[in-house]
Amino acid sequence: MSREDQLRRRAKELLTKEGVVMVIGYRAGKRPGTATPAFVTRPEDADVLVFDDRCGTNLAAYLPRVKHRGKIAIVAKGCDSRSVVALLKEKQVDRGGLVILGVGCDGVKEQGRLSDSCTTCIHPNPVICDEMIGEKVAERTPAPDPLDDFERLSPDERWQALMTDVSRCIRCYACRQVCPNCYCPTCFVDASSPQWVGKTTAGSDNMMFHLMRAMHMAGRCVECGSCSRGCPMGIDLMKFNRRVAKVVKERFGAVAGLNPEELPALAAFDPSDKQEFIR
Repeated sequence: MSREDQLRRRAKELLTKEGVVMVIGYRAGKRPGTATPAFVTRPEDADVLVFDDRCGTNLAAYLPRVKHRGKIAIVAKGCDSRSVVALLKEKQVDRGGLVILGVGCDGVKEQGRLSDSCTTCIHPNPVICDEMIGEKVAERTPAPDPLDDFERLSPDERWQALMTDVSRCIRCYACRQVCPNCYCPTCFVDASSPQWVGKTTAGSDNMMFHLMRAMHMAGRCVECGSCSRGCPMGIDLMKFNRRVAKVVKERFGAVAGLNPEELPALAAFDPSDKQEFIR
């Protein structure tokens, strides 16, 4: 039995016999070579489910929005499962109301080539799941850290490089909408009292938005790359997230989405934390 057949059969069982009200997975997209999230609520619809290298959307982003419906099953590759862990740690989903169908991931393809975020992935298999659909995949040798070139620049050159990137932002907020970590009822960018950040596409407003968002992701981003893939302007938003994740790992020894028992890095205090920045 193929992995897709196994997935469809299991989805039907969950919907008919095990109290699951919805299976979140993928279906073929309208454009060739694409896949889109699928929300299957009837056993007879489970045959639309697919899983292959087209399936890039991080499905964990939908859990906070549908959890009120009842018991949910979700198809989770490595990064999706890490986002589920992050949501569990932040008490945004109830583990008892969740069935995690793990799938090994050989990487997401975009226009025939491996997505940038997948080139450095070292967790292609789910870190948490109730059952595996198909076999685990072999771990890949990650590509060199794409931050290396950026970090060799001087501070002024880094700032200019980031300004050049964010100046193209049109503030569509696609990066926010596809992110599993963005579940706040009112995003800071939409707040009007106080207004934390300007809403224009001027360079300073754009930079403030992306810097504040990057800080919001500190210790939480699993580097799935959904934000970069979702950006219609092709901005490398992972540059922000990778840098913040690297700092969190260096300073706190924490990697997002691996251990559901650990407090989020910025929600815990250790007297031995480095504090040399306090002067």
